[in-house]
Amino acid sequence: MYHKRFKNGIAFAILIWSLDMLCLYLTGRFLDNEYVYWGLRIIPVAAVVLVAYVQNHDLKSLGFYPDHLKHDGIVMLCLLVIELLVGVYLYHMPWEYAVGGWLFYIFWVVLQEELVYRGFIQSHLFSSHISRKASYLIGAAMFSASHVPFQMQIRPWTGLFTVQLCIAFLSHLLYCWIIEKRGNICLPLALHVAGDFLEVI
Repeated sequence: MYHKRFKNGIAFAILIWSLDMLCLYLTGRFLDNEYVYWGLRIIPVAAVVLVAYVQNHDLKSLGFYPDHLKHDGIVMLCLLVIELLVGVYLYHMPWEYAVGGWLFYIFWVVLQEELVYRGFIQSHLFSSHISRKASYLIGAAMFSASHVPFQMQIRPWTGLFTVQLCIAFLSHLLYCWIIEKRGNICLPLALHVAGDFLEVI
């Protein structure tokens, strides 16, 4: 993964990022309206799935190249189950709370961010006009910045939030390194869930 160059890739990456930033802002702005909150988060994912399928007639560019997919998928599922058990038995979360939070982070936060940022946007940032290192740094900056529109609606900007943005920047680089080696988003997804659900990062 991350070796194919897409026609107008950077333009598509910026377009999807802008769409996601708008949706995140509106999600925070209308946080009290459940229909708006849940509906807006689907839009960027639907957009990247549609564009990826129209471009390639498959979803490989979203992080599903087949090389290690089966093996990494099994490892991912094992890690996710371990994370749930850690939440229940080490963090002493009630089962109902733990399962609900675990599923929320997997499907409503992490999977969406992995598909949009590590999958689509990062795949489309590679260009003959920009070095690979610069493409990774731009992708990391875009991912880090994506945390601002929603969070600015619900919390003040603090030193802790600045640290969290730096962690998001570095985690993007780590996850991209894993994806480039493995060809899929499975392991980064499991690590990302651990970071959000268990707050270990």
